[in-house]
Amino acid sequence: MTINLAKKIQPSAGLIWGIFCLLAIFKFASISNDRTFQYDEWNFVMNRWQFNPDTFLQPHNSHLSLIPATIYWALFHIVGLSHYGVYQMVGYLSHILVVSVFVVLVKTRIGNTSAIAFGTAILFLGAGAENILWPFQIGVMSSLAGYLLAIYFLESTINKNQLLAMLALIFSLGSAGLGVAALAAVATEIVISKRTSKSWWVVVAPTALWLIWYSQYGVSDLKTENFSVALRYVNESFASTLSEIFGLSIGWGFIFEISFVSTIIYFTFFKKIVTPRLVGLLAMLFINWFLTALSRAQNWAPQSSRYLYLSIPIIFLICVELSKGLPRPQLNVGVVVISMWSITAGWTHLESHASWLRDRSSDVRAELSVLESRRPFVDRNYQPDPIRAPDIIANKYFAALRELKSSPALDVAKLRTSSAATRIEIDRVLLETEVLAITQPEKSSSFCKAGVSVADFLTLPGTSTAIASPDGDIEIGFRNFGDTPSSELKTLIPSGSRVIVTISSSLNQDMWIVTSLTPNKRVCLAPDLN
Repeated sequence: MTINLAKKIQPSAGLIWGIFCLLAIFKFASISNDRTFQYDEWNFVMNRWQFNPDTFLQPHNSHLSLIPATIYWALFHIVGLSHYGVYQMVGYLSHILVVSVFVVLVKTRIGNTSAIAFGTAILFLGAGAENILWPFQIGVMSSLAGYLLAIYFLESTINKNQLLAMLALIFSLGSAGLGVAALAAVATEIVISKRTSKSWWVVVAPTALWLIWYSQYGVSDLKTENFSVALRYVNESFASTLSEIFGLSIGWGFIFEISFVSTIIYFTFFKKIVTPRLVGLLAMLFINWFLTALSRAQNWAPQSSRYLYLSIPIIFLICVELSKGLPRPQLNVGVVVISMWSITAGWTHLESHASWLRDRSSDVRAELSVLESRRPFVDRNYQPDPIRAPDIIANKYFAALRELKSSPALDVAKLRTSSAATRIEIDRVLLETEVLAITQPEKSSSFCKAGVSVADFLTLPGTSTAIASPDGDIEIGFRNFGDTPSSELKTLIPSGSRVIVTISSSLNQDMWIVTSLTPNKRVCLAPDLN
């Protein structure tokens, strides 16, 4: 299939496109290395390494995720959890598949120059950074690729083109919920082109398979309360898509939206350009937005990178359909200008999103190092990071480690060289796994009378230490890896009271430091003799 698509591009154009794709992979890998699994991926790590029907057929956020679940299951057992770069490479290749099919579609309409220019804009699409740089999005990228392949095969003259179109739709449906919109869009194109009697089975067969799956596993996330805001959500999705092509604010998007709709009306009603492909693309765009509104409007994220990635190629293809009759030289110049503008506007967004992903990965990998060091003692239901990785639960995590014989955790030797923010998170997990146990303040008449002035810090001298202050109420903080105490490691000791701090065996147990956080207040430490 890929070979046949490549033949549709002239050798020189194919070489140029291949170079751009290699440059893109180098760019993505250079800005987004040294990472691990992110958010939803942990759901797959915890629950999709087993070999059973649920691993492949259970929905994820209501989507049939057969294709991404199968890919992740295979990678879990081939490369384990330590080599996340392999997962990233699969994500990059999924992105390149999407854009390469897009380039072939554009080339058949308006030629190589515009096809490569438009394709390059999507290849380096800053507005789509979340999909491009996060391997978990192979689901939606594969679903989009399946739709693009389906409409390519519908018009192709190759043997068994209709069978290939049907298989592409099955691939789209099996990858993510976008496949439902793709199915409706292809059905629309078939009906408008008056090929229903010949091509009905192209959509009926995938629909039947999807309904069989839905009857056993399907869960609807469409919310009736979202109907009242669905059109406004669609409107903002439209404006966001247009504005983010150029890296502009959504205010510009509403202006572009009026211009875009006016252009469509002009070409369809006055120039009489109404093709089945154009109608199908419009259907794909608005059905996808509308279904997203019904299921996700409560989160109100029409400007989300993951949704923009799906919409911008369709917008470009609509432009291509409308511009087929325009003079080719002027059209090529215009497309090149748009492409260069889009790439430069989104370049920094790609890099900033990559940096954000690396920071989150650093925190989670460090937390997992602590979790693994506390394996014999930690509560089986403990969650080290409910915000960045809510699906990580201690007992499921350890089960995955045993089965896959690999770990995504940061090397213990590198914990001290992590960022300051990451090291504070390490201290938090040490506290939550009871490496450092702090009792509630208790009244005491035997605490020390002459405390030590703490301008900087005092190292805790033993495994169980009483801490108080001779100077009245005091706030103290504890740290091990962190430069400053985290909020969870701060304790207020009332006048005449003390707390008992107990340190259990762990990473760097002798490095716990107590700091006075109240100016001009002294701290006294004494072995707990009780």
